[in-house]
Amino acid sequence: MQRKRNKQTFSIRVTIGTLITFVATLTAAFALSIHYHFIYDTLEEHQLEDFSVVAETVTENLRETDERMHNIVSLLSNVINPSQDSHHWLTAFVSILEATPDLYSVYFSTLDDEFYEVLNLNIDESMRESMGARLEDRWLIITDSWSDEKQRIRKLSFLDSELKVRKTKTLKSNYFPSARPWYQKALSAKGAVTKTEPYVFAQVTDSGQTYAVWNPRLNTVIGADILVSTLSSILNRTFENQISEAYVFRQTGELLADTTQTIKEERLPWLKALPMTEAEKALVTSFNPLRISNQRNWAPIDYVVLGEPRGYGIDVVKMVGQMTGIEWTYVNGFEWKEMINQFNDGKIDALHSVQRHKDGYVKGHFSDKVFSLPFGILVPEEFTHVQDLKEFNGGELAILGGWSIIPYLKKNYPSIKFVEVIDSYEAIELIKLGKVDGFIDSTAILEYANNHYFTKDLSIIKNVAPLNQEFETRYHIVLSDSYSELIPIINRAIANIGQSEQNLLLEKWLGDTVATKHRLIPHAVFYDLMNSPPEHGKLVKTETKLGETYVYLKPVGTSFPKEFLAITLPVSVLQDEVVHQVLFATGISALFMLPILSLAWLSGTPISRAIQALKIETRKIHSQAYSSLKPVESRIREISQLSESVEELAEQLQTHEKQQDALLDSIVQIIARAIDDKSPYTAGHCNRVPVIASMLARAAEAETSGSLASFNFNNEQEKREFQLAAWLHDCGKITVPEHIVDKGTKLGANYNRLHEIRMRFEVIRRDITLTGFEKKANGESDNQVELWMNEQYARLHEEFEFIASLNIGDKLVSEEDKTRLKQIGSQTWTRYFDDRIGLSPVEKDRLSISHTEQTLLKDLPEHKIPRYHPPCYDFGIKMKAPEYLSDLGEVYNLSISRGTLTAEDRYRINEHMVSGIKMLESLPFPDELKQVARLATTHHETLAGTGYPRQLTADELSTKERILAIADIFEALTAADRPYKKAFKLSKAIAIMEDMVKNQHIDGELFSLFIKNNLHINYAKRFLNPDQIDVEENTYTQVTSRC
Repeated sequence: MQRKRNKQTFSIRVTIGTLITFVATLTAAFALSIHYHFIYDTLEEHQLEDFSVVAETVTENLRETDERMHNIVSLLSNVINPSQDSHHWLTAFVSILEATPDLYSVYFSTLDDEFYEVLNLNIDESMRESMGARLEDRWLIITDSWSDEKQRIRKLSFLDSELKVRKTKTLKSNYFPSARPWYQKALSAKGAVTKTEPYVFAQVTDSGQTYAVWNPRLNTVIGADILVSTLSSILNRTFENQISEAYVFRQTGELLADTTQTIKEERLPWLKALPMTEAEKALVTSFNPLRISNQRNWAPIDYVVLGEPRGYGIDVVKMVGQMTGIEWTYVNGFEWKEMINQFNDGKIDALHSVQRHKDGYVKGHFSDKVFSLPFGILVPEEFTHVQDLKEFNGGELAILGGWSIIPYLKKNYPSIKFVEVIDSYEAIELIKLGKVDGFIDSTAILEYANNHYFTKDLSIIKNVAPLNQEFETRYHIVLSDSYSELIPIINRAIANIGQSEQNLLLEKWLGDTVATKHRLIPHAVFYDLMNSPPEHGKLVKTETKLGETYVYLKPVGTSFPKEFLAITLPVSVLQDEVVHQVLFATGISALFMLPILSLAWLSGTPISRAIQALKIETRKIHSQAYSSLKPVESRIREISQLSESVEELAEQLQTHEKQQDALLDSIVQIIARAIDDKSPYTAGHCNRVPVIASMLARAAEAETSGSLASFNFNNEQEKREFQLAAWLHDCGKITVPEHIVDKGTKLGANYNRLHEIRMRFEVIRRDITLTGFEKKANGESDNQVELWMNEQYARLHEEFEFIASLNIGDKLVSEEDKTRLKQIGSQTWTRYFDDRIGLSPVEKDRLSISHTEQTLLKDLPEHKIPRYHPPCYDFGIKMKAPEYLSDLGEVYNLSISRGTLTAEDRYRINEHMVSGIKMLESLPFPDELKQVARLATTHHETLAGTGYPRQLTADELSTKERILAIADIFEALTAADRPYKKAFKLSKAIAIMEDMVKNQHIDGELFSLFIKNNLHINYAKRFLNPDQIDVEENTYTQVTSRC
């Protein structure tokens, strides 16, 4: 009830502390917000300036390096004369190398392939190791020339810093400068300085570029090499100790330098050498090394990244080399057409990843198949429906120049214009510009290109006729005539590449791996910004795989293809810096706000104390301690009124909770009664189990010794939780058909199907009678016919009685019984009426083919009822389900060894626990009733872990759960309303439960307490028939102790 207060109260507005704090905080927040945006804009501008300076620095470094290299090569071309003494060249070359620390080597070559080179051994430690140089060696001179026997000879001279020769070594050479891209490019430039594509130098593992110039007066090409890692060094020095990442890359997607850590890719497995004869080994040694092709950009099969040979085909070639001892020297930097020409001219010894065509455009000796690649076409979305090449008539298709299929395509598809391109990048650019309709290549190449260039609006169409039907999809290694003797050895090596190695190559090169991303642009936005000149030199906020990121991109250098610098910085870095400065400003502001906050704190003390008191009282409501609730005294009017409202709310809650509890109890009991009322044979089970459980629980609470001494209910809510669980322990039976729960005979369903079988016996008996009449009519002796008929009648009656006795299920069915059952069931009778009319659609769908001649007993396909939903294995359920929901086969059911239930019936009965778990776990029980679902669904578990549905063990079963298990079992054993058994007397029920104790099914200590306290007698007097009570009170046998 509402209590009136006569005390004087004051408005809460008097307590202005909160308002003071709010105004001060709002003012500070507004000022800090302005400060935040100002700092953010300032830092963005500062970052843009820093990135612009870096871009200018990189551009200037590239320009200076390019200009310096041009000057060096031009200078050397004017001072070097091949006819002069080599010491003159050495002095000039060493001077240049000493003055230019980034320079790797300088050299020249004549028209007849006389070659002279000086290398700086300090440029790379790996080169010193690979060449066998010592620490005191400073320079390496390499000369390649012709011997008197017209053999190529290489001479290596190791010089110290004083230019004194320490060691000279002579080797067989297979190096021809005139076949190298730097040489040919310089010749075609006619006196202008040229710069090559990046490639891997022979003496070091790093990539570099060559500057070269042709001196027509001396018929000499002069060259100088510089490492690409020089640029990486510049970037790393610039971005040392910075969070931002920098990349220098080419327009084609190759990464020239970056500041990120390189992830090592998985190495090739080392394959054992092939068993080879001494003659074969000598043959390989005599031919080594072999010059083999390396295409510029046919990724991921055969391509170059900064001069490094890579790809599926390259790894296969390496594996062949491991197994055979063949040493491969890769020739790259040429387009495919040029590679073919050089091979046919004898300047290259081998090609790999080559198709074999009838036209013989490659003249050589082919190995066995190395791999197969089907064709595909990369197209925009509007062409994804294409299935035949003819559908491109009137259009244009891109294709790599040099493919042997081009003449055939042009001849057979004159209405299609085939545009020859250098690489995938050019083809994709043409598609994007709408100049071609698609790009023909192998599917693997197209998938790689699609991923590499981050194209989202292009798709690959496969199985386009006639590409994979009329064109060769197998690829080989090809050797020139001079090396044809190696083909059998190479074929053995190819055959020796096992499935595991093939799978490794497929995963490495045709998947999304480190190998396929090596030295390639990491972010799609780089391509977008490359093609958006207005965005160059700006700080662009965008999404990358790193999250929200600032990206700065700008062209650098003057090379072609164009080179770009990109810098990335996570947005969070700037935000963290801004937050740091704002927090510093906030700290300063806080120092000035402390006096104001102190005043606000003191002003709010009266309200704070009153609220704390109210908080304590509301906790009492939360814990349902309504009787201890006290009003909060306060002179603040609102607080006083709030206290009165809390008291009124508590009274209403208490009344509401009582009503809700009563409602819940009623619903639970209604559900339990509905389950009992569902079957006349189980009526009362759900009502009686709570009675037994409560009796045993009270006895357990009263124990003062043993393991049960600590058992007790902590409060009334816990008792109520236990009682509700007892009422709901069989709630899942509401989903189990009653004809299964009440199945009293083996043929029982919705009715006893024995009547159908009796009718079939009646039909057979009438058939026997008719047959007898026919025999008499045909002149047989009446006495003999009568004797035969009586024998048949007697047999039928005996067989029916046998089947009827099996149907009861009260005795064990032996194997002899089952054999006889099948013999009886195989008798036939004739059906004359259509057995498909009058059936529901579902019955018709399940009905198997039926014949007019029917057997006496049937196991038909339609007897096997499939499941309409899968078994449940959630909530820790471990019950193994049979294949079918039900099996109504007559022979199958009559053959049940013991009882009346099939495995399907038993599972459906046991499944009531699964239904109970799902029902109760889905209910939003309050905290004080959270254990209802668990307590109500464990009474079929055993201490031994053999129960169902979860197969819990003794350690997992609480005392409450063990009590419910005993209550359920005792009630079931003594119930007089089960169709499949008679009610047991108390002595038999107790004996059965004692066995269950011994077998670790139920708790021995609780069962002993149940008997010792005469709970079985007390229950029996209330609920059992007098003739079931065949034991006296105080009869007690100590059973196995508790687990």
